[in-house]
Amino acid sequence: MKPNPIYMRRITILISCLLPIISGAQTTVHVKDFGAIPGDGLDDAVAIQSTLNYAKTNNIKIVLFDTGRYDLLVKAASSSLNAHFGLTQYNGLSLIGATWPDGSPATSLVKFNPQENNTNLPGHLRFDKCNQLTIKNFLIDNSPQYATAGKVVEKGSNYIKVEIFDGLPSKDSMGAYCANIWDLSTKRLKLVPSLSFITDVAAENLYWQKEVVGGKTYMRMNSTRFAQSVDTGVGLSWHYGAQTMFQLALNFCNDLQLENINTVNIAGWGIHTVACKNITAKSIRFYPTGNQLAVGPRDAWKINMSNGQVVVDSFYVEGVRWDGQNAHGAFLTVAQKNSPTEIRVWKKFTTIPDFINDSIGFWNGANVEKRFAQTWQQTGISGDTIYGLVTTSTALPSFVTTGTRITVYAWDMDHYTLKNSTFKKIAGCAGVIKNENVTLENVTYDNIMYPAILFGTEVNEATFPQQVLLKNCTFNESGWVNRIGATGLVGIRNAITTAMTIGTIQFDSCTFSNAATGIDAAGIKNLVITNSRFECVPQPYKVNSTNTGPVTYTNNTTGCGSSSLITRTKKMATK
Repeated sequence: MKPNPIYMRRITILISCLLPIISGAQTTVHVKDFGAIPGDGLDDAVAIQSTLNYAKTNNIKIVLFDTGRYDLLVKAASSSLNAHFGLTQYNGLSLIGATWPDGSPATSLVKFNPQENNTNLPGHLRFDKCNQLTIKNFLIDNSPQYATAGKVVEKGSNYIKVEIFDGLPSKDSMGAYCANIWDLSTKRLKLVPSLSFITDVAAENLYWQKEVVGGKTYMRMNSTRFAQSVDTGVGLSWHYGAQTMFQLALNFCNDLQLENINTVNIAGWGIHTVACKNITAKSIRFYPTGNQLAVGPRDAWKINMSNGQVVVDSFYVEGVRWDGQNAHGAFLTVAQKNSPTEIRVWKKFTTIPDFINDSIGFWNGANVEKRFAQTWQQTGISGDTIYGLVTTSTALPSFVTTGTRITVYAWDMDHYTLKNSTFKKIAGCAGVIKNENVTLENVTYDNIMYPAILFGTEVNEATFPQQVLLKNCTFNESGWVNRIGATGLVGIRNAITTAMTIGTIQFDSCTFSNAATGIDAAGIKNLVITNSRFECVPQPYKVNSTNTGPVTYTNNTTGCGSSSLITRTKKMATK
């Protein structure tokens, strides 16, 4: 009788796993040893999860993947993680994919997309409380991709018809979430607002009707507004939805390292790092492939309530619908003052990283007073808001009252550094930066719908930038749509207060081009612009004179096209 091949494979896997343990030599484990075989079309999530469980149980630190596509069909991680695979509370783990000869990732993690409108799909992976975690050499995708695109070939007074580009998904009744208009001759965003967002799809019945004629796929949208907003010949991109699940979710993972990760499609958000102390990232890329125009409907990477040193090098983001990188802390807000040392507070969203035995800052207009947080006690949750009691080791400032905002310094990066990076073709901001200490060096921003960078707060999930340096950065054709009232290449302001809470922001040796305004500032104590060039920017900067401190504008040049540049040096107070 011939041996059963399945039985023999299981014996082989068991022996391969046990022999190194017996000899005390096993330091790595390969996902193929648990049945994850790339390219076979079968689910690999369960086998990858089994590999991770085995690694954790046996204190193995390196998990290896082969070249090829791993299909994630089953949500195999524990129910608390809501992901295809992941772990909690295991330190020192490295997930290492393969590379092609040019160094690019050769291991693909491809999540199944059921092609349903605006659903919260599970993440590719999630790791919680896993310190010294390294993830390296992976390509992230969805199948079918969560976006599509085509060319407007016909329109009437109340409809448009789009021919879908070859190889891209289409489905009858697909919602037109986060739709944008493109110049197909340049593959750049048209200088107009987004065509749709999230809630207006249901409100305006923005669902496509699929038609196949002569072997070509068309999508028809019955919408007077769409018909009035687009011309034939332009490109359109849109997504199945815009829910905010994260494809790579990394929470409370100190000393996190990410390297050589390419994402070519997002369902929701791309990477989310919450409460991670010390993050090092290099060669993280988001870009569309094939005939796609857009990558995803939300942010590429959100760095939330993290601290320590965060260094991001060689970051590339192209074609996301919202923000390239959103970096911020979070406020507590006083609900009630109970005693000289106790306050009841609330916070938007319910994650509360530890902040006891650290400083918190109470804002009084443009000034802040620090106290030492001694205790925290959660008292309740209402919707997406959490409430609790905070006591301080010494008396609270006398001005503290209902509505006082509190910076939690344990939720703010000691320093955020972004360098050697590129953001382009983004229907949002490239960067939304709401933490205190920032260095941006050698970063390019091009064809960004809102101000390429927004320094300041929009909602109660931030803190106020204080010491910011931008050096050798380039800004081009951005900011044609305002965000919290700011237009132009760079916006500086707060939506939640008019006080002068933002500290010093300095631009040195930067280039600004092709926009009506270079820097649009309000609520800032010091704006410094030196050694910079403004090419076809009629207004290098504008400020709100009622809440902006002195502007230093030194050794800068202005001009347009072949006209000679004029050097301008001045120092002026705008108050």
